Amino acid sequence: MTGTPSDAAPTGLWDHGLADFVDATASDSPTPGGGSAAMVAAATGCALVLMALKVTARRKDAPDGLDTLILAGERRLESLRDYAEADIRVFESYMAALRLPKDTEAAIEERRSALAAATEGATEVPLSAAQEALETLDLARRAADLAHVSIVSDVGAGAALVHGALTAVLYSVDVNLRGLKDETKREEYGVSRAHLQTEGDDRHEAIRRMVAERLA
Repeated sequence: MTGTPSDAAPTGLWDHGLADFVDATASDSPTPGGGSAAMVAAATGCALVLMALKVTARRKDAPDGLDTLILAGERRLESLRDYAEADIRVFESYMAALRLPKDTEAAIEERRSALAAATEGATEVPLSAAQEALETLDLARRAADLAHVSIVSDVGAGAALVHGALTAVLYSVDVNLRGLKDETKREEYGVSRAHLQTEGDDRHEAIRRMVAERLA
């Protein structure tokens, strides 16, 4: 998976208020779409896990290692935020490729090549975003063990959001796989997609059980 947030220029998505984002998502504009909405949810889930760790770190009986875990979580949060914007940019790249002229054989070939590259990018970015969400679930799993019991429910809530986001962003992979002409890459991406979903399901279930046991 090679799609990364650095592939895209910032869109200023995070410069707007929450109400503006929801209204824009509910409009007839294709962006922000499912991938961006998914990663906003993932960032929110990560933020909840971070909050639980930071509240726990303030306690006199705080376990060791929280500072390192919090720093790792802050890096994850920033990356998830970047992916929300990257999703918009790869979609815009695809739309730009669609608008390329096709009035000559050379133009048709150039447009075909641009569409193939844009489709690959639009598949790789959500795959990489799902990988980031998966690694955020690893963070949440550690937090589920270390966070104080009075706030471990927020770890569970955060993990549920991240898992839902992972599932949601993979739908962007599904729709783009349909447009891929390269059968080898389509198969490669499909295998990655299935692996990410399975791993995400397993890790979330482990967190869910840990939180439930601690709250019992």
